[in-house]
Amino acid sequence: MKFLFVLVPLTAAFAPMKAPARTGVKLDMASRRDVLITGAAAFAGTAAPAFAKQAGVGPDWPFLDPYEVVPAQQATSGKLDVNSAFVGDYTQFRGMFPSAAGKIASNGPYGKVQDIYKIEGLSDHDIKMFKKYEKELTALPPSYRTFNERINARVST
Repeated sequence: MKFLFVLVPLTAAFAPMKAPARTGVKLDMASRRDVLITGAAAFAGTAAPAFAKQAGVGPDWPFLDPYEVVPAQQATSGKLDVNSAFVGDYTQFRGMFPSAAGKIASNGPYGKVQDIYKIEGLSDHDIKMFKKYEKELTALPPSYRTFNERINARVST
């Protein structure tokens, strides 16, 4: 008889059970793709105006014609403007490229040509080259566009 009391609970443990009834509301879960697309769209919507302002485009910036000639880009009498010339423009002056030219393009803006002598870290060779070609250089008023483009050779990024 004791055996029967032990056997009944063991057989009940292995008997098939009835599935529990589900109650409540079924939640619709968004797929991973939907979540990523929604997040990307929200980010693009907030980042686009900030990027456009940084890049210099958009409704609050004036339209810049790629063929527009900005007055600061025009050096007088064939002289090279130290505020808008990029490093490669100095190759026409023997001994200026790349060291002295890089120092001019990496600093500034300059109010007058003589301001290039105030650059920190000039070598004797740089000063000699500046003196040699000082009459070939000019310092026109810098504009935002030309001063920033002198480093990347007027190539839009």
